[in-house]
Amino acid sequence: MEYILKIVLLGDAGVGKTSLVYRFIENRFSTDFKSTLGVNLLKRTIEIDGNQVTTQIWDLGGQEAYKKLRKLYLEGASGALVVYDVTSESSFQNLNEWINSFKETRTECPIVLIGNKTDLSQLRKVTQDQAKTYAKEKNILDFIETSAKTGENVEVAFKNLIRKAMLKGS
Repeated sequence: MEYILKIVLLGDAGVGKTSLVYRFIENRFSTDFKSTLGVNLLKRTIEIDGNQVTTQIWDLGGQEAYKKLRKLYLEGASGALVVYDVTSESSFQNLNEWINSFKETRTECPIVLIGNKTDLSQLRKVTQDQAKTYAKEKNILDFIETSAKTGENVEVAFKNLIRKAMLKGS
């Protein structure tokens, strides 16, 4: 079977959304990505459980200026990766806004909560336990920590969301 899924990445500016996407699409990491202005659209076709899946990945700019456009970008999304930076308490505290705006637009779609930048563990401000508790309170069934820099769990996070979106869509 063939699927076409729209996946959105949400989270504050600077949490590593663009780095996660490029690690997933091209298996590369760069330190010189500029902040996404508006939205960056990328695509990757992969095989999951014997199915061809074309993922359209919408990397939304995290700046406040794009808040008014968010609902428009979220239309038609099959699922969301909601990202915070494990070294930034404020990016974790702002998750409610991102999750609520997604749920308002895409009520029944799956969400994977991602704590990114685990390679900076010495600077960690948000514990795994805090994030797990938060995910449980928000009925988010999937939480995973990643490092776009090392590639740790990036593929797993995307594939988990894609599988959930495929199940939802069938």
